[in-house]
Amino acid sequence: MDVSNGPGHDGTAAAPHLRRLDLADHIDEGKTFDYIVCGAGTAGSVVAGRLAADPDVTVLLVESGGDDYADSVRDPDLWPLNLGSERTWDHVTAPNWHLNGRRLDYATGRGLGGGGAINAGVWARGHQSDWDSFAEATDDPDWGYAHALEIYRRIEDWQGPADPDRRGSGGPLRIRPAQDVHPLFTSYLDGAQSVGLPRFDSSNGAMMEKDIGCAVREENIHAGQRQTPFRAYVADLVGRPNLTVLPHTTVSRVLLTGRRAIGVEIIHDGRTLRAGASQEVILSLGAIGTPAVLMRSGIGDESELRPFGIPTVQHLPGVGRNLDDHMRLGCVWEAKDVPMPAPTRSQAVCMWTDDTRPGAPEFVMYLSPTASVSAESAAQFPPPARSFTLMPAMRTRGGSRGRVQLASTDPLDRPRIETNFLADPEDLRSALAAVAMAREIGNSAALRPFAEREVSPATSSRSVCEEFVRDSVETFWHQCGTARMGRDSLAVVDSRLKVHGIDGLRVADASVLPHVTIANTMAPSMVVGERAAEMIGADRG
Repeated sequence: MDVSNGPGHDGTAAAPHLRRLDLADHIDEGKTFDYIVCGAGTAGSVVAGRLAADPDVTVLLVESGGDDYADSVRDPDLWPLNLGSERTWDHVTAPNWHLNGRRLDYATGRGLGGGGAINAGVWARGHQSDWDSFAEATDDPDWGYAHALEIYRRIEDWQGPADPDRRGSGGPLRIRPAQDVHPLFTSYLDGAQSVGLPRFDSSNGAMMEKDIGCAVREENIHAGQRQTPFRAYVADLVGRPNLTVLPHTTVSRVLLTGRRAIGVEIIHDGRTLRAGASQEVILSLGAIGTPAVLMRSGIGDESELRPFGIPTVQHLPGVGRNLDDHMRLGCVWEAKDVPMPAPTRSQAVCMWTDDTRPGAPEFVMYLSPTASVSAESAAQFPPPARSFTLMPAMRTRGGSRGRVQLASTDPLDRPRIETNFLADPEDLRSALAAVAMAREIGNSAALRPFAEREVSPATSSRSVCEEFVRDSVETFWHQCGTARMGRDSLAVVDSRLKVHGIDGLRVADASVLPHVTIANTMAPSMVVGERAAEMIGADRG
């Protein structure tokens, strides 16, 4: 058997193992498919798998990276090995003067499964308020929390305590609470409770309907192996005549006749080829790749396209704007000489709101059983060999949203990325509050059996903590928002994920989310993929 079964999985599969797939090595120039899905990442895999499950529908799935046959994909403990490898686009941001001029490593997934094949395996659905705000932004109740729960029940084969109102069974992806939770994480949750965060049985059940809470994290791991969206939705369909999966292929631009998408231009084996789409092109290239392809296709802000000599087909000034992400901070403690868990696992999560960000939860925090800090922070506060890190993260306000811009018309060139972290002065105040919460939990009595001393920032001095924040901010790789859905002048797609003003072109990835969800974005991206597939199906009748 494969890592997991395709759509319609009945939950009876034996222990999974990864198998090598026989993928296409070329396509005929000018060949036409019903649908072309650009990007075999988290959402793209869901869309392609759902469409190709109908044998009467022909699908081309184009992916810039290679296959997923690797230990670093199979074993979730090895996920850091993927950073800086052929499985990532190794973007680097423009200097950010709010972060003391620092440039951030800003990797995104590349290869079959995308980020869902190389991340830390966290399953975080998004908060009730996230989904309801998406429904409000689009004036479409099907983007709300109630329908998101229906979709999650469709996706999941839940392996934890029964919760029929919120959890599904028999779906293509097995989801479970973290297993064999190490005492370090139990103490972390005890510490969180001691400062007022209630503990929940599930990090995705009732906790995602509350303002504060803590719980053991959940993960898409079965029999010790990662389940990726590609393996869950697509792999068992590979070899069918109606599905072509073409790796090592970069999408240059969408081909348009007037204001209708008719196919894509791609680069494969050094050749520029064209493939036709009789029904639709679906862009699932992520929050960096999708706006870049839209702009190269003449869809974006006319004033930004003109310097590159790109004729404007549809003036959409929101393309590439509204880049949202979690700002991650790293507060370090020296660990005592006691047994510690594997350094790449984080088995518990906290979320909360406070007076700097009232309302729905805006902060999320994981614990890393090693030093997980920026180079600048490590230089100022050298971490001991035995360390653990509390990593509070926060969502940015509108004034701190970034943008993606073209650097050239070459599809192999990396775009220019501005995170704009901390541009909104209120975000610095929130970051300081997040550090204060991390310090309160890290220095709690519950964690004293593991904590020898606080290493960073180890002070309440506002000036020191401000510099600590500016030097320690990093990404949590939760990029989204750059082709957001909505009804205003800066929206890129409508509630049905159709690009405004262009027929036959949809976007289905995290770039459509108006803002980042409370925590990790893999699970919400799968909902986007499912929504796209169900809407395409409805349009087909």
